[in-house]
Amino acid sequence: MNKTLIGVLIGLIFSSILIYAINENYSLLQVFIGFIIFIFPSIFLSSFKSRTLSLILTVVTMLFIYLTYKYHFVDAWAGVIMALTLGMPIYYLKIRKITN
Repeated sequence: MNKTLIGVLIGLIFSSILIYAINENYSLLQVFIGFIIFIFPSIFLSSFKSRTLSLILTVVTMLFIYLTYKYHFVDAWAGVIMALTLGMPIYYLKIRKITN
């Protein structure tokens, strides 16, 4: 029951963000790019224990932040929030149990 409730809440939050992005006429390409860039780092958070992977993640994140504000791609942040909404529970409920 608990996993079902968590799945329903994640689905509601994810679809609410997507509906909001559509209603506010956000660029779906920008939303998709933000989602794709941050979904895998949020799912495989446990694999970033080395300095090299942490450095790569930090550089990509800082470049993403810079480029979104420099070129006014602020619609991509909806995709980042969607990626974190989906990726963090997947890491916490599935990946973390396997790696421990």
